[in-house]
This record gives sequence, C-alpha cells and structure tokens, in this order.
Amino acid sequence: MRCVWPENKAFAFSICDDTDNGTLENLRPIYDLLARLGIRTTKTVWSAPVAPGDRFTGQSLADPEYAAWVQDLARQGFEIGWHGNRSGGSTRQETLAGLETFRQALGYWPRTYANHADNIENIYWGPERFDNPLIRALYRSTTRRRFAGSTPGSPFYWVDVCGEYLTYVRDFTFHDIVTTNVDRWMPYWDPRRPHVKAWFSSSDAADADAFVRLLTVSNLDRLQASGGACILYVHFASGFARDGCVRPDVVQALTELAARPGWYAPVAEILDYMSARSGIHRLTRLQRMRLELQWAREHLGSGLRALRRRRRP
Repeated sequence: MRCVWPENKAFAFSICDDTDNGTLENLRPIYDLLARLGIRTTKTVWSAPVAPGDRFTGQSLADPEYAAWVQDLARQGFEIGWHGNRSGGSTRQETLAGLETFRQALGYWPRTYANHADNIENIYWGPERFDNPLIRALYRSTTRRRFAGSTPGSPFYWVDVCGEYLTYVRDFTFHDIVTTNVDRWMPYWDPRRPHVKAWFSSSDAADADAFVRLLTVSNLDRLQASGGACILYVHFASGFARDGCVRPDVVQALTELAARPGWYAPVAEILDYMSARSGIHRLTRLQRMRLELQWAREHLGSGLRALRRRRRP
C-alpha cells in the first residue's frame, strides 16, 4: 500500500518495543542510538514490578530511576506505550490501578498497547484471536494456556474499559518488512472484537538476530520502493546491547535505515496519520480470514498442514 507521507517522505517506519526483561542497563544504549539517528519509536512499559516467580524480569514504573528515564524518553519525542500492569498476570483491579500509575507517571493515558506473552488478562488473545475454526483448533493443540481479559465474569476481565483508555492494540505479526503489504487495512476496527478502538499489525523482529536479518539493504530497498509503512515488533532487551554497547551489526542496520528518506515516528503518530487520511477501517470477515491465514502460514504452517491432512476423509 503506497501512501503520501508527511514532508513527502518515501515510507514510514516505527518500532514497538516490548519491555520484557528490559532494564536501564540493556535498554539505554539502543535508545541513545535511536535518538542520535533521529528515529523516534514506541517503548512499552510495565506499571508494576514483575510478579514473584514469573519467568520474565525487567524494571517497571515502580522503579524511580527507570521511571525518570522513561519520562525523559517521552520528552525526546518517543511514545511510551503500555505492556500491561506487569508480567505475571493482574486482576481487573490491578490492571486499572496500573493504568492510573501510568497516567500519574507520564501525565496521560497510554495510546498504544500490546498484550504480554501469557498474561491471563490478555484481551481477545489465544483462541479468541481466530475466527477460523481450523486455526483455532490448531492453536488449542499447541498450548493449554487460556486468557480471560475479555471473558465476562472473570476476575481478570477488563476489555469493557479498554476503549476508554487505549487507542491502538497490536494484533498479528508477520515476516514481511512492509507491514502494510500484508495488512492493507490497519488501523482497523473489528466488529467481532468491538471493545478495541483500533488494531494494527507489525513485522516480526523479536530479537537482535531477527532484527538484523530483516533490516538488510535489499529489504530496506523494498520498503523504500513500496511507499508503505513498517511497524517492527521487537524486544530491545533481547541481545541488542551488551556492556553498554549496541551490537555493531545493529548499529550498521539502523545507520543505513536512518540515511534513507523515511518518516521515523512513533506507532500512534503513524496510525493517527493513516486514520486521518482514510479513517478507521471496519474489517470484514473475509479480510480477517486473510490476516489469520497469513499469520497461520508463517507461525503455524507445518501444524496447519498436518491438521488439514488428518481432517480429510
């Protein structure tokens, strides 16, 4: 999808950084680099410390030094998004308290949100992500985890107030660097998941190795030629920096990117621009099916093919 971007930029680019395992030590170097290069992105945060015994680590807004650094990022033009109250699960009351903690720390409600891994309060997550019964069945065969953020009556239910606080929620991730090639409809509203104001997709570069593989010169050439947008899903705490230094190949990839005529803006700013031009798209069932099938091919491909074979008469 080709778009006319601000200042006649050739393409749009952003990053949505999940805060998993993030600390001042492993995050500050990469954000210092992004600031020097003029690449403004979205950094998500947790409001509260990680639950005891949880498999994830990382700092939160409960840490004064970390909170002060996050506030400074916001002053520099980075967007601060939300990754939930904490890692390890939160009740409705804890989730709402976490949103208030965010507001007190930043002065506004978060606009961009991403469900965190296996938190039970995730909204429209797990099998609920899929209308396609085949994909839903395959997903259920891969995990026993269930999610209750959009289950009425559950102590973890909070999706009914999601739209009062949050604007954009991340949904599917894909392998193509041109996110808008795969998801031509974002930001979109899904009438089957009505409590979310608008969904968006992202391109998958979860760790430093995946990031470098995706941001090759040829892929950046293709992004620039497409005139579209890339919203990367990353974990900057996953190998991007060590001992205060960003990996050389990450530095090279970002430097090559920054030299191109792109619009480098936070996620919400790019989605605001797109929605101002075209509105929030109402996703049809067929369009949802296309997104689900593409996601399943990329993430559940071998299992999906096996399940189809078993179901044949």
